[in-house]
Amino acid sequence: MTERPAVSVIVPCHQAQSTIVEAVSGVLAQTVGDWELVLVSDDGSSYADFLVERGISDPRIREHPVRSVAAGHTMARDRGLEIVRGAVVADLDADDVWRPERLQRLLPLALQHGAAQDVLECFDADGVLGLSGATDGTVTLLAPADVVAFDVPFHLLVRRELIRERWTRFPLYTPDPIRTAVLAARNPVAWLRLPLLRYRVSGGSMTQSIAGDRQVDAAYAEILSVLGDGDGYGLAPALRRELIAGFRRKRTLNRAHMRAAERDPRTPPFIAWVLKRGGAG
Repeated sequence: MTERPAVSVIVPCHQAQSTIVEAVSGVLAQTVGDWELVLVSDDGSSYADFLVERGISDPRIREHPVRSVAAGHTMARDRGLEIVRGAVVADLDADDVWRPERLQRLLPLALQHGAAQDVLECFDADGVLGLSGATDGTVTLLAPADVVAFDVPFHLLVRRELIRERWTRFPLYTPDPIRTAVLAARNPVAWLRLPLLRYRVSGGSMTQSIAGDRQVDAAYAEILSVLGDGDGYGLAPALRRELIAGFRRKRTLNRAHMRAAERDPRTPPFIAWVLKRGGAG
């Protein structure tokens, strides 16, 4: 591996033993091999040792613990940023799977524009639930308001020098839309309409639970406060007003799902629920 690989892949890991082999195997299968993979353990486990025990050993794989337990996905991701060496940084959840050509397709877009995102193929134990967008292979440059219109997480490839802020006060995925909106206000975010990431939807996940909905609601409240009365993340007033409208919509949708799940425990996790309603991106 070169001293500075093309891509650094950060994988936060918390109780991920049942899925981490598949996630890492998806990176190993990439048609672009110039990468490093940083496993960030958030539960005290050594996932590098776990992979070796299952026959996966590669010098491009490193481990970097959070040094605490259950610090949260965002803290783990920011911890990984401390040691990455790649020109581009990619996020990978420990239960998701990349298609073999994902880096080949997205890396040139990230290098050209600054950041790149693809369409998510959402699935659960029963099969594919749906897609987060069209799949015609076209590329669109997303404005900040476009970013907030998405109701699925972002899994960006971003040029390392463009990552300025840390978002550790948010434990879950909630910083994804605001950090991506802030990024899009400064630099293009290219959206490639191809399904290159398989996004696992699990009712047992904290991010797909009622407790997760409550934490997301609290995070949206903080985002709206910063946009309305705080420093607005350094964004222009007109853009702040536009994003406030978008985040109010997102908060209303999240609360609707929370109420539905409280009434009926059979309510699907948020992403599956949104796709069933015909939304997502």
